[in-house]
Amino acid sequence: MSLKKVFCGALAATMIFSASVFAAPEDSANAKLAKIETDTYGTEQSGAILDRISRLEKSYSGQNMMGNMNARIDAIYNVLYENETNPSILAKINALEWNIDHEVQKGGIDRRLEALENKILGKINDGTFNDRIRALAKASYGEEILPITLTPIPANTLIKVATTIPVGSKTLQEGDTIPIEVVEDVFVDGNLVFARGLPGEGVVVNVHRAKNIFSNGKIETDFNALKAIDGQDVNTYAGVEAIDAMTAESMARGLSLLGQTFSGKNKDIAEVLVRGKNIDLPTGVELYIQIKTPITVYGVNVNGTARPTQVVNPAPTIEQPTEQPVEQPTEQSPTQGLSDDEMTAKPPASEPVIVQVDPEPPASAQEPRPEEGKTLDGKDGEIVEIFDEE
Repeated sequence: MSLKKVFCGALAATMIFSASVFAAPEDSANAKLAKIETDTYGTEQSGAILDRISRLEKSYSGQNMMGNMNARIDAIYNVLYENETNPSILAKINALEWNIDHEVQKGGIDRRLEALENKILGKINDGTFNDRIRALAKASYGEEILPITLTPIPANTLIKVATTIPVGSKTLQEGDTIPIEVVEDVFVDGNLVFARGLPGEGVVVNVHRAKNIFSNGKIETDFNALKAIDGQDVNTYAGVEAIDAMTAESMARGLSLLGQTFSGKNKDIAEVLVRGKNIDLPTGVELYIQIKTPITVYGVNVNGTARPTQVVNPAPTIEQPTEQPVEQPTEQSPTQGLSDDEMTAKPPASEPVIVQVDPEPPASAQEPRPEEGKTLDGKDGEIVEIFDEE
């Protein structure tokens, strides 16, 4: 090989390396900017980058910030997502939405704020996002500072989620993403850490398509990411605790997303396991996942929630009539001046004095309520066997 070829090859490699090194920060800045715009306006914006940054700064802080392009993008990113010193904008909006509807909404922050303002205030306010959030907090919670506090979440905490798209082994590919969302609130020490509507995702790691009567379709998914109430990404997975919980509740469809196979008489199981056919699941398949490692998030203190909740009033108590003490006259007593014999003499017979006591009023009819602690889940108590066909 000639020296010229060696030099040209080295030069080309150097150019490629230099291009990748210098392109990385720009790509990272563009990726952050696109993510911020999507979560702020619903979609990525077009136009000059500096103009897009200026528009975001006016929404978040009310003025353009100093520094280079990357520093300005990072500043907006930290306010929107990071929870290092204070709750993020995303954490505050999630808390407001849950306080009103007990569910976190989807879409851009601007639209979500407008929806909250129309619902709570009856009009759309001006000002920065923080100004508008403070006004909503004052109207919703009674204070401008939201009741958000740092809350440690232990490992293996269970979260119930559901898929948001149809899932089928016939069309899925390895590496495909299955979006999910939280379907039941999760509390730790009285603080809300996962709320209904928070998004997450799973990644398909293996797909087996049905080939014949002895070969069923099979899907294996790693549900590895979920958003906490403060917008923080939390590492999750379907471990032993999650599988045990799904087995106890006969959640056959959910288990099928983890590569499990079933037998039994349960209707859901019959829908999942049909020999020789692919798995074909609709939207809304529920399953459990669990926290992989302990993490601390900003949770919403529900004891400080101002949203009225339905309270069952206790049964009214019936007051029993009690003897009232006889008032003593303040004027001269009629016994004054009487002799002992007169005082002890029995009064002449007269018509008895009848004191009429109203009968006890009937207790107000109470609607029958189920026994406390009793779960009416409609299960027939069938035993479900789980086995691995392979």
